[in-house]
Amino acid sequence: MADHNFLDRNLVALSTRHSALATMLSGIASHPDLSVIESRKGPPVPILTREGRPFPIHSRFDPVSEGRRLAEEASDGFLVAFGLGGGYHLNPLLEKRTLTGLMVIERDLSFVRGILEKIDLTRLLSDSRVVLLVDPSPEELSRFILDRYLPVLYGNLGSITLRSRWDADPSWFSDRAEALRGLPEALGRDYTVQTRFGRRWFVHTILNLPRSEEVRAVLPPARRLLVTAAGPSLQQQLPEIRKRHAGGATLLATDTSLPLLASEGIIPDIVLSIDCQIVSYHHFLKGLPESTVLILDLASPPVLTRQTERILFFSSGHPFSLYLNKLYRPFPILDLSGGNVTHAAASLAQAAGAREVYLYGADFSYPSGQPYARGTYLFPYFQSRSVRTEGSECLFYKFIRDARPRRESTGNSWRFLTSAMDHYRKSLEIAVDSMDFTLFPAEGNGVPIRSKTDRPFRVGKNNDRFVPVLSAGPVTTGWKEFLDDYGRRLEALPPLNGPPQDYLADLGTENRQAWATLLPSAATFRGESPDGPTAVEEARKWTLERIRRIPR
Repeated sequence: MADHNFLDRNLVALSTRHSALATMLSGIASHPDLSVIESRKGPPVPILTREGRPFPIHSRFDPVSEGRRLAEEASDGFLVAFGLGGGYHLNPLLEKRTLTGLMVIERDLSFVRGILEKIDLTRLLSDSRVVLLVDPSPEELSRFILDRYLPVLYGNLGSITLRSRWDADPSWFSDRAEALRGLPEALGRDYTVQTRFGRRWFVHTILNLPRSEEVRAVLPPARRLLVTAAGPSLQQQLPEIRKRHAGGATLLATDTSLPLLASEGIIPDIVLSIDCQIVSYHHFLKGLPESTVLILDLASPPVLTRQTERILFFSSGHPFSLYLNKLYRPFPILDLSGGNVTHAAASLAQAAGAREVYLYGADFSYPSGQPYARGTYLFPYFQSRSVRTEGSECLFYKFIRDARPRRESTGNSWRFLTSAMDHYRKSLEIAVDSMDFTLFPAEGNGVPIRSKTDRPFRVGKNNDRFVPVLSAGPVTTGWKEFLDDYGRRLEALPPLNGPPQDYLADLGTENRQAWATLLPSAATFRGESPDGPTAVEEARKWTLERIRRIPR
């Protein structure tokens, strides 16, 4: 029979942060094949009957000691626990200050209901670091991790497995584990970028705010769009680009491809730049045509904003960029999650209402060992750095070697591939599949890009959707007033003590948004700080100091 004292206490503890789940569990029956026996040491052990045979979820002799041994083997940081069981392997984790989060995954509600009826889990369910997910799909689980896990705060992402529970539903748990397999690499890639550029993004953005009030370029819809990347195949594709551009298609050049186009007398309608590094200036040394609209990330180097008056700033997914987009001025938002300018160009094509996008120079590899098309910035840059004992060819070789390439034969030719290039290409393919245009990748010497050109163009509201002119919205408040208000919000934030989950729950929405803007900068302090909260506090002090330095 159910022990309603256990059940009621467990549901009350659960309802604090999982009210919907607690309500669902209160209205169902316990799993019919779940029972509990008393272990030799006394604590109850859940038993799951399968094919007429009882299978204990924990040791029938001493489940507490067994669970503690399993917990000791778990890593520090944020853990995903496959299997709830009686919680004996999870309770010891709560004693660790190095545990920053615990996500427990179980398959079915009736099993969880049965556990809550028979075992006291109030300590586990009351801990703010603990999240319980019941029967999430692999996609829901991945999305939940991506939304909730903050590397700078939570540190390592690991797992702990209750093997006896896994063995009862191996295919179900395996599917969820597989969904998480690639997440540490993807999250680590994004976090690495933050550790390199977090502070630079912020500095460039606040320096660009005055300029953002002066420029007012607009971008009309473009139904046929030519996008030029800077791979080696771009050179041989120039005749086709000229022909289509002369036929009325809009030409969108990535900044890397601009020097080659300029040297060939091809004037792009739009140039897109997303890199916050000063090396971006090299792409503009041959100048920017007067008629060309320059699309810049708000975090672009300020030196680029003096290239022309025809500038349209856009907002990325960086927390500070989204914050000022809400409280300062709305800018067009582009997806930079692909990590490269070609992916961003696809996002711009979607925003501009393109129906057909022709992609050139997107090799996503190094055909015949060439990293870029001749005429792009790397050639004069390496030539200027070459000396008698180390020529430009040697510098090109080192550039490619540092990417740890692998060689692939392609009929009569060959190319180098890298894991980063593979990621960029796959990200682009996935993104384009959800967009409303048809992609036509030009034939070249790089890795072929999978597209949906073999599908008929979708007819319906997406095909005839209204596409507004892309432009920045009205200024809500002046940039000086915005920075002053932002600084006051940061100064008013309480110190981050205790679990971040409790801290964030106590912040109001606007304060939470202001706090989130510190995370990319905090990533740059993480290596010098003992833990995530300390890094965030260092980022707050640094941010306030940078705001004070801006001339008013």
